[in-house]
Amino acid sequence: MAIDRYSISAAEESRIIIGLIVSTEFYERIKPILKIEYFTNSYIKIIAGWCDAFFEQYGKAPFLHIRDIFQSESAFLKPAESELIEILLGKLDSSYVEGEINVDYWSESAKDYFRQRELEITLNNIQVLKDKGDLEEAEKEIERFHKVTLDLDVRYIINPSDLETQEEIYRQRDEEEKEFFVLPGDLGKYLRNQKRGDVVAYYGPPKRGKSFVLIDQFKHGINNRKRTLFFSIEMTRTEIIPRINKAFFPSLDLDEEEGMHSFPVFDCFHNQNGSCKDRISEVVVRESENELVYDPGHRICTKCRNSYEKEERKRYKMAFYQNRTKRVHDDIFNFRKNYKLVKNDYRKYARVSVHPKYSLTYDNMMRDIEVIWKKEQWSPDILIIDYVDILFLDSKFNDYKLEDERWKMLAKIAGELNVLVITATQGNKAAHSADVLDATHQGGFYGKARHVNLMIGLNQKPDEKAMGVMNYGITEGRSVKYVQGQMCTVLQDFKTGQACLDSYYPYK
Repeated sequence: MAIDRYSISAAEESRIIIGLIVSTEFYERIKPILKIEYFTNSYIKIIAGWCDAFFEQYGKAPFLHIRDIFQSESAFLKPAESELIEILLGKLDSSYVEGEINVDYWSESAKDYFRQRELEITLNNIQVLKDKGDLEEAEKEIERFHKVTLDLDVRYIINPSDLETQEEIYRQRDEEEKEFFVLPGDLGKYLRNQKRGDVVAYYGPPKRGKSFVLIDQFKHGINNRKRTLFFSIEMTRTEIIPRINKAFFPSLDLDEEEGMHSFPVFDCFHNQNGSCKDRISEVVVRESENELVYDPGHRICTKCRNSYEKEERKRYKMAFYQNRTKRVHDDIFNFRKNYKLVKNDYRKYARVSVHPKYSLTYDNMMRDIEVIWKKEQWSPDILIIDYVDILFLDSKFNDYKLEDERWKMLAKIAGELNVLVITATQGNKAAHSADVLDATHQGGFYGKARHVNLMIGLNQKPDEKAMGVMNYGITEGRSVKYVQGQMCTVLQDFKTGQACLDSYYPYK
């Protein structure tokens, strides 16, 4: 798809000006290379001047104060400029929180645009002077040219004796270690914080619910107030959107009609068999551990599970119980009743791109991201790809090297865009019969693990599948401490699109 030069300029300049308005850190990054004349749109130049003046006076980006500045300056604006500024600020009001942008990626993008503009301006000046016959001034224009570069470029060479550099590195490390994307409950404690630049992958045999898991990540990306873009290359739009809706509204049943339906919850075995002196249930519902039970008189108890007292926690013995709840049919009428609850979060943090199998490429993804930005001034913090094995790669290889290139591409995307990338991949034949997945059960090229920060196996025995129980097990973790075989138990209900109802990690 061809993108004209003017629309590229408008998109880039909108990104830069939004960054100047909402983020003090972004302003500080690009201040050394910022020139008002780089902007081609007159109304963008006006806003850039306002931001520059505000920062010089107050030492921070204006954010909401930009409205006040606009009101005070509107009488001096041309009607067309005033209208364009009003449109941009309207998008800003509904889409951005102060400081909430991808600073590293936006700074690099601004630098590249300013480099381009510096070249364009210089070449144009040279051409004009040459055409006038003023060759001496044209040559001076070449001498005056300077390469646009950020101080960030020196990050490749570090002098450890420089205290300011040390302080900047520690500040950046502390920023990176702040929570970016953490799943709820014990599963979040087990998998830890996932950061920009990371590649995270889930794997297991076919029909183990990997797509449900990725949709769950999508939901929690939105709940973490991160702009999350879901690339679906396995399901159609009529399949993926209802599943996403159900992830937010478990009262919508995927397959069955309205009525009472069961779902798994944690309980304690000692509460169920009557052996706990402090039990709260008045009935005994089981004698053995592998039954799936329900009794209207039973009351679950997990009091010891999260106790602050170590000895109390030891008393807890994980068991499962089937609770019941009323669910309605999954249709547009019942979704419409809930729509207002997700409307704002969907608008601010959620986008979905649907492609046929084996058609999504690196260029397609970059194009979609650019199109979304041009249309909506929206750029992702998290990319979810369902799933990596069916990405199309135009490669000269047709063996393990092709798969290696796919995973390298994911790492490239994570680094280039400074986003968290989450995907899934198939397990191999041996994974079907394994009780606990390890690194040898990853399908295809074993070396794919070199390109991920976190690889999680989805472990499930046949009786656990019937109960809605899954065990997540880390098999590769670049910055996460883990013990092979120690897993986090997760309760699921795929009928209602729930990949994680609750989770329990006994080693926390």
